[in-house]
Amino acid sequence: MNRIRSLIPILLVVAPPSAFALDAACEAILKASEARIKQPAWHSVTEIGGGTRMEAIKSDGQFFRKTGGKWAKFPASVDDAERKLLAQIRSGEVKLTQCKVLGSDVVEGEPVTVVGSRTEMQGMPAREAKLYIGKRDGLPYRQTGENFTVVYRYKDIVAPKP
Repeated sequence: MNRIRSLIPILLVVAPPSAFALDAACEAILKASEARIKQPAWHSVTEIGGGTRMEAIKSDGQFFRKTGGKWAKFPASVDDAERKLLAQIRSGEVKLTQCKVLGSDVVEGEPVTVVGSRTEMQGMPAREAKLYIGKRDGLPYRQTGENFTVVYRYKDIVAPKP
């Protein structure tokens, strides 16, 4: 449960806003989230302040995480958790606001558009973050916030052997 709870701030960055408050910049975040869910494979490296590093892989519909230097199957679907969060945002339970295109950058050779946003969820402090969305494919390549950074790769991903 703690691992899923630790994913919530990260998932909030790529989650879409409710339909009634959607502007062009928030629409880009929505599309990036949906594009990542559709990917058959990805690898993410998350660094959280204080030196915590987490790795995750999606491959062939299975999810893996690296814990204690060893890969293991993740007990839950990250895609399902993200879909649930998207539904909460669409219902207004979680709010994504202040979406704004901040500029362009390059992440590991991929040209990206940087979009800033603010996420509000009951019981948690509001969080501001940036999402780096691929200009060619609409996929998220990096997320940054006050206390975390996530980098995604989508090519040459192989399921680890737990």
